[in-house]
Amino acid sequence: MDVASKKPSYSASPTRSLVKAVSILQCFSYDQSELSISDIVRKVEIPRATVHRMLTTLVATGLLGRSAATGRYRIGPKLYTMGSLYLATTDILSAAEPVTQLLNELTRESVKLSVFDMGNVVVIKKEEARHHLRYHHAVGTILPAYASAMGKAFLSEISEAELDTFYPGEALKPLTIKTIATKAELKRELQEIRRTGVSFDMEGNTLGVIGVASVIRDRSGKAVVAMSIGVQSHLTDERRTRRLAELVRMGARLISYHLGYQDREVALPSLEAIRSWWDKDVRVARATLVAK
Repeated sequence: MDVASKKPSYSASPTRSLVKAVSILQCFSYDQSELSISDIVRKVEIPRATVHRMLTTLVATGLLGRSAATGRYRIGPKLYTMGSLYLATTDILSAAEPVTQLLNELTRESVKLSVFDMGNVVVIKKEEARHHLRYHHAVGTILPAYASAMGKAFLSEISEAELDTFYPGEALKPLTIKTIATKAELKRELQEIRRTGVSFDMEGNTLGVIGVASVIRDRSGKAVVAMSIGVQSHLTDERRTRRLAELVRMGARLISYHLGYQDREVALPSLEAIRSWWDKDVRVARATLVAK
């Protein structure tokens, strides 16, 4: 038999136990964040007594937690800590931090990063707004991609066939009265995002909040993260929204460059150039108001 075609051997008991433990941890997802022991047994197809023993160990080590009220299991604090450590040490967050801080400083608005996961986006970093008007989208928040500027930026990168697998029905579940209503409407919006490189969410996930976003690419050109600026709708107008769009586009381009992406068709901005552009545009806007 060809050695390469053999399945891995799990003859050693510690190895088999580790594989089983990992399979149990992989049962949990954003859509199924709490599971009963029966749910887990059905998913992993391991004897109930074995699953019970391993769950006890996983809870004792903090990798899983268990609700005292329902007896159901969920991801534990140790896994959250390990995940946070991973995010804190990735090249993406290191490359993004100077840019997110600058955009937050210039606009005084919240700046977020998210990753894409099976039709949703998960917030992995947030710079809080520098004023008292804030909204709650903390790190770890999960949003359907069609109701998020960052999510739409990601969706513009996939094919219609992939889009249909995430949202098989025509109607899209609303989060607010302004959430995009149908898949056909979403597809039209995605065409515009592909043309401009910037996406918008007009109060689709939070009433009173407008999001402006763009994707960040790795060295291969793949969209790995999206970045957005969120602004209170009553504090912006069409001109400011356009300025925020250009700002987030420049910021995403700079982060992409630091991740190794080479865009030869567009001049690369620097932190200093972004600041200079913003300050000049602010002066122009003020002069225009005075002239009026």
